[in-house]
Amino acid sequence: MQYLLPRKKNMNKIKFLEIAYLTKIEKANLNASGTEGNVTILKKTEEIDGTQKVFVSGASIKYAIKEYWKSIGWKLSPIKEKSSTTAEEIGRQITTECNLEKYIDDDLLGFMDTSGGKTKKRVAPVKTNGLISVFPYKGDMNRGVRFDPTGKEQHSLYDIEITTNVMRGNFAIELDRIGYDDEKGKMIIKEDEKKKRIEALFGAIFNLWGGGHQTNFLTKLSPEFMVIIGRNDKSLTVADKLRVDENYNLDVNALKEVLDLYRDKIGKVWIGGLKGFVKNWPEIEKLKDEEIEVMELSELKENLLKAI
Repeated sequence: MQYLLPRKKNMNKIKFLEIAYLTKIEKANLNASGTEGNVTILKKTEEIDGTQKVFVSGASIKYAIKEYWKSIGWKLSPIKEKSSTTAEEIGRQITTECNLEKYIDDDLLGFMDTSGGKTKKRVAPVKTNGLISVFPYKGDMNRGVRFDPTGKEQHSLYDIEITTNVMRGNFAIELDRIGYDDEKGKMIIKEDEKKKRIEALFGAIFNLWGGGHQTNFLTKLSPEFMVIIGRNDKSLTVADKLRVDENYNLDVNALKEVLDLYRDKIGKVWIGGLKGFVKNWPEIEKLKDEEIEVMELSELKENLLKAI
């Protein structure tokens, strides 16, 4: 597989990746939105037809990525209080070291520091809007009981909203800005370090899990079907066109339509999946052509990390 080397003669080296993926979760409360009375509420957004879709914030996914990096030995940028604060800064008085050369999270996920009236920021080269459910929320609840061990108080009941669903996640990765200092206008890390950071990012995405209530509602967030688009401009291709029906058949026509629409801007497409997840795999394999590779997810994972 020719990673970042498109076959089209009129295409420059790929500098931007869009990743869209699907994963199934079961009995999950991934990213709670607080409580209403004695009910812990899931984050939800309303569809055009009035149904509600469950979502996980981008901040929650970035936290899960950083936790993965930490677990495999990366040193993350220390969280610290701002050196000075104003009335407008109350409630957001922490920041990081803001050192993209030294810390992978400051580099890939960006930072913001407004201490002392000066703004120091980095727009993240790696962007995500988190996860959103493919199917509507159906009102599932988990009933729990809080016991008073002394027996002096009555037991109290509480409810937690949960969902079994297929979630879609999206990433946009500016490859040319990883390790690049926008203010200095130059690359400030070595090529080997850049490759390690990109490898760590893909490692986190392929092994993603985390979020709230994992003690009682353990679930994974790692991809079961993935589309990676390489472009030489910086724009999205797939977006919300990656979806399955209730029988786990991928909407191949919707995906093909957007791939055809942006064919002149796409340098390379990698599609990978678990055959046990997507049922209409033979239809997906028909998408193969000079710019589109289709393979099992294990092969996609191996080839990407090796090529880096």
